[in-house]
Amino acid sequence: MRDHLRFYRHRWFKAWIAMIVLSFSLIAVMQAAGNEALLPAAFFYGAAAGPVALLLATHDRTRIGVSLPAMTLMGMFLFGGGVALLLGGCLDSLFISPKNDVSILRVGWIEESAKLVPPLAVALTGRHLTKAAGVALGLSCATGFAIMESMAYAWKNVAGEGGVVGAGTILFLRGLTTPFSHLVWTGLICAVAFGTWQARGRVVVTLPVVAAFVTAAVLHSLSDGLLVLDIPRPARLLFLVVAVVSYWLFHRATRDLKPPVVPPDPLPNLTRTP
Repeated sequence: MRDHLRFYRHRWFKAWIAMIVLSFSLIAVMQAAGNEALLPAAFFYGAAAGPVALLLATHDRTRIGVSLPAMTLMGMFLFGGGVALLLGGCLDSLFISPKNDVSILRVGWIEESAKLVPPLAVALTGRHLTKAAGVALGLSCATGFAIMESMAYAWKNVAGEGGVVGAGTILFLRGLTTPFSHLVWTGLICAVAFGTWQARGRVVVTLPVVAAFVTAAVLHSLSDGLLVLDIPRPARLLFLVVAVVSYWLFHRATRDLKPPVVPPDPLPNLTRTP
C-alpha cells in the first residue's frame, strides 16, 4: 500500500513531470524570446508526457519491452502510429461531421480499427505472436498515434484563438487523459487478441477478440462523445468514469503478464585451486 502512496518515487512519475516541465519551459522561452522554432519540441514533449509515463509504468509492472526487439518497437511507434493516424484521419473526415453532432460516436469504431491494423500486420507474419509482444506492439502504435494527434490539436489551437498558452493547456490536459484512453483501449484489444493467438498458434477471430474490440470501440466513442456533444456539464464528469473503467479493464487483461524471473547468480567459488 505504501508503494502506491509513494507514486512520486516511480520512474513513470518522474518522467511525466520532467517532460511536462520541459514542455512548458520551452513554451515560456519561446514566448520571451519570440523564437517559434522551439514550438515543435514544446509540443512533442507535452504530447508525449502522458503516453511515455504509462509505457514506463506498464513496462515496470510486466517487462513487456523485452518481449521483442527494440527496433521493432521503434518501427511500430514511428510507422505504425503514422499509418494508424493516416487511416484514422482519412476515415474520420469521411464519416464524422465537423459540427460536433452524434456522428462523433463513430470515432471509436474508426480509430480503434485503424490502430489495430499495424499490430495485426505483424501478427499475420507469424512473428512475435505472444501476448506480451502484442501488448507492447499495441501500446507502441497507440503512443505514436496519440502523440501525433495531440500535436495536431495543439497546432490547431495556435492557429485559432487560444494561442500558444492555450495549446500548452491542451497538451497538459491530453497528457493527463491519453494514458487512460488511446493507449489502454488498443492495449486491451491486443492483450486479448494476442493472448488468444498465442494459445492457438495463429491469427483467428474469436468471440473474446470481437468482444474486446467492441468494448474498446464503445469506450472510445463514449469518451469523445461526452467531451464533444452538447450535453449538461454534470454529465461530462462521466468521462472520468469511462477513463477509470478503461484503465481497469486494461490492467485486468494484462495482470497475468509478469516480469521474467531472473535466476540468482551462482555463489562464487571460494575454493582455491592448486
